[in-house]
Amino acid sequence: MEIKGVIFDMDGTITVPVFDFEGLKAEANVGDRDMLEYMLSVTGEERTRVQRVLRKYEDDAAAKARLNPGARTVLTHLAGRHVPMALLTRNSQRSVDTVCRKLHLKFDVIITREDGPHKPAPDSILRIARQWKMSPHELLMVGDYTWDVQCAKNAGAPSVVLVNGSAVPDWAHAADFVIKRLTELIPIIDGKRT
Repeated sequence: MEIKGVIFDMDGTITVPVFDFEGLKAEANVGDRDMLEYMLSVTGEERTRVQRVLRKYEDDAAAKARLNPGARTVLTHLAGRHVPMALLTRNSQRSVDTVCRKLHLKFDVIITREDGPHKPAPDSILRIARQWKMSPHELLMVGDYTWDVQCAKNAGAPSVVLVNGSAVPDWAHAADFVIKRLTELIPIIDGKRT
């Protein structure tokens, strides 16, 4: 497998996982439903209320954002090899702008939830593949959650799950690679780990 481009998730992948997903769902009172799906299913005051809660949690996570260990090393390695990099997140553009500015991050493409169907829909990976004139199987999706793996599978792209030193969840076995630290990406991208 030759990797020609890399797509990263943001929270828990490029940045240390600090986003309080449980607190968000509890305060938004959406139960077990997917937050973004719920937000798209409601209108008027309810949508405004949910957006306000989501914005609060995203702003808090952006303010606390720190690079995940090894992130700068991996990004510098890819830049040195002229491998295009994208950021694909379910976060808002506002949140991404804050994090990228704070952590001095630059990506060739940034896709947020405002840009169309969000993960696990394959649309964003397919769009990046078209933009870079590559096949989806030449793009590596790197994330820390099942949506990242599903998005890659739906697009026909290989995927890597970063478990951040935690136990490997059952859903992670659907990924092509499971890593504990971001620097483990380098031999995968360089074709030295199969």
